[in-house]
Amino acid sequence: MIGRRTAGLLLLAHGTTSFIAPTQPARPPTARSFDVLSGDHTFLEGVGLAIATKIAINEVRRRVEKPVMDEFGRRVASGLKPEPADVTAEGWAKLVGCLLLDLAGDASELIPGLGELTDVVYAPVEAGLLKALFASNAIAAFGFAEELLPFTDIIPTFTLSWCLANLWPTTGLAKQLVPDLAKKNTLLPAGQK
Repeated sequence: MIGRRTAGLLLLAHGTTSFIAPTQPARPPTARSFDVLSGDHTFLEGVGLAIATKIAINEVRRRVEKPVMDEFGRRVASGLKPEPADVTAEGWAKLVGCLLLDLAGDASELIPGLGELTDVVYAPVEAGLLKALFASNAIAAFGFAEELLPFTDIIPTFTLSWCLANLWPTTGLAKQLVPDLAKKNTLLPAGQK
């Protein structure tokens, strides 16, 4: 049994602490973060509205944009389908020459320091050859600038120009850059010449 002295101390301790406001145990931080969800449900309504809006936008895009973009893609792809079988033997020989000329333009970079100096000499040569091969001042000017600018020798200007003139003559870029070749090219359908 509890002695009178111990019981008195317990009563005294209980009496002295009873006038102090009782403290509630501290809630963990995760419980406090959910306080926003209790009471006013504005936050939850906002999240629900955002999700519903996202779903509605995706559905509209799927129903409206996708068919339009698919049709646009089909039209673009139909104009870009190269027909290598229609390229003549002369055209393939021209491609080999273009590849060799691109390699010659890059070969100057094999000698450190000398590469950019030789580009100054090779730039007008490249521009003249591009003009002769593709009858385009725009392509010749691009080739000239490409050779003069540092670190642009990697661009295969001759080969890209050949591809525009022979494989993709129906593109808007080819029609602008090589209009004479695009008119003569046999790969164009009859209505597009």
